[in-house]
Amino acid sequence: MKQKPLSRSPEKDPLSVQIGSAARKARKALKLSQEDAAERVGVATEVYGKYERGELRPSTPTLVKLSKVLGTSVDSLLGLAADENAATFATTEPEPAPMPREFRRLRRTLRTMDKLQLATFTRMAGALVTHKRKRQGSRRKAHAATT
Repeated sequence: MKQKPLSRSPEKDPLSVQIGSAARKARKALKLSQEDAAERVGVATEVYGKYERGELRPSTPTLVKLSKVLGTSVDSLLGLAADENAATFATTEPEPAPMPREFRRLRRTLRTMDKLQLATFTRMAGALVTHKRKRQGSRRKAHAATT
C-alpha cells in the first residue's frame, strides 16, 4: 500500500484567507508596511505576515486591534460588510506616529538583553544624553559670548 506524500502547505482555512486578504488590501490602502502594521497591532512582523497569508487566524482581541489599526470594520475583515467603503471603522484614539525603523530594531534588540546587559546599555545611553546636553549648553554660551 502506497502512502500519500505529505503536502508542504496544508489547506488554508477560508476564514483566515478572507481576513488576510482584507487586511492586506486595507494595509496597502494606508501605505503601511507589514512591519508598521504589526508594530501598531502589537504582534511580531512574522505573525502579521502569517495573518495576511491566511496561515494564522488572529484571536478576537487581535482582530479588533487589527480593524482599528487598518481603519476598517471587523465585518469588513470577516467578509460580512455589504459595502466595504461604508464599513470604515471610526477610531476614537489618535493614530500613534510610526516609529523609525532604527528605533524598532533597537527595541527588538533590547528585549533580548539580560538584566546586566540592559543595565549597562541604560548607563551608556544616560551618559551619552548627559554629554550631548552639556555640549549643547557650552555651544549656546559660546554663541552668546560672540554676539
